[in-house]
Amino acid sequence: MIRSLVEEFAFDPAVVQLNHASFGAPTRAALTWHDAVRRAAEADTSASLGKALQDDLRRVGAVVAGLIGADPADVAIVTASTEASGALSTSLPLAAGDVVVLTDGEYESVIRAWQVRAEAVGATVLRLPLPVPAASAAVVDLFTALPARTRYVVLSSITSSTALRMPVAEVARLAADAGAALVVDAAHSVGHEPLDVSTLGAAAIYGSLHKWLPVPRPLGFLWVDRALVDVVRPAAVALHLDEPLLQRFGWRGTWDPAPVRGLERALDEWRTWDDGGRLDAAAALADRADQLLTELGWVPTGEPSMRPARLRGFVVPTPLPVLRETLAAAGVRLWTGTVPDGRTAARLATHVYTDEADLNRLAAAARSLPAA
Repeated sequence: MIRSLVEEFAFDPAVVQLNHASFGAPTRAALTWHDAVRRAAEADTSASLGKALQDDLRRVGAVVAGLIGADPADVAIVTASTEASGALSTSLPLAAGDVVVLTDGEYESVIRAWQVRAEAVGATVLRLPLPVPAASAAVVDLFTALPARTRYVVLSSITSSTALRMPVAEVARLAADAGAALVVDAAHSVGHEPLDVSTLGAAAIYGSLHKWLPVPRPLGFLWVDRALVDVVRPAAVALHLDEPLLQRFGWRGTWDPAPVRGLERALDEWRTWDDGGRLDAAAALADRADQLLTELGWVPTGEPSMRPARLRGFVVPTPLPVLRETLAAAGVRLWTGTVPDGRTAARLATHVYTDEADLNRLAAAARSLPAA
């Protein structure tokens, strides 16, 4: 890892960090500031968790709205994507006979949330088989013949385990033609790739902010179309359930607002990286990882147009336990699991602290794997 940059983070220097996408990583400066904010709040909780918090939420809500091209009235601050997904799956209208369509490449907790709701009301969740390796045209084709009474199509902007940039705008048009609403999981977008909610044709979009911005976790957002602002409620019934959207999600029980108060500072750090070319350099290293690992027999999960800037997925011709044991022994951290059909998968993320030596260490571990 780049010494001058890795020292900005609280990493174990003996470990190669290529799993940024799973949990994010705040900088040491962000952690120090976060601790100071929490201590200041404890000095007078009646003030810091009362009107001051509502003022901070309104200010930060407007900042988030600006990041995603939204009106602040349509944005809520949440802890993470899972909370937003739960709110949508429990409060959006769904009736017996309705159909929710998604691929089996969606995040499992999102799939399960919609299954639980569907089971409760007599609706159906249709899981379409995501082809891996994927081509954008083939993914769009999955949605060309939506069932009658399709109420919602749920789609990631960037899938989690397979690291695929999905054709959201094209699927949105197909959903609209079928009379369905599109719900977008953008957990891996903000701070990673551009997101403009006004251009996607979706009814609701949510995501995490702590994955790709250097803000302490957990922090996320929820945007809903103006027609749904009065419909969507937190899954937890709490004090401000009938207030405007931002306030509705702003006090759904006792929580730690320090990450919210740290977002603007995190954006300043992120912009410094962007202006200095560090994020572009990380994207170039992701392309280099494609080259190195493909030469070793790892198969990219999607065609080039579907590969996000700094997040890459691979099908690996090795049993999953062997892959995990080998990477652990090499001190290399990246996400490992399976693609929907059960084949071994790996996903790596490059970030401002990544360098060529990190990729070489991963490649050395890959070379040591037994032949398929």
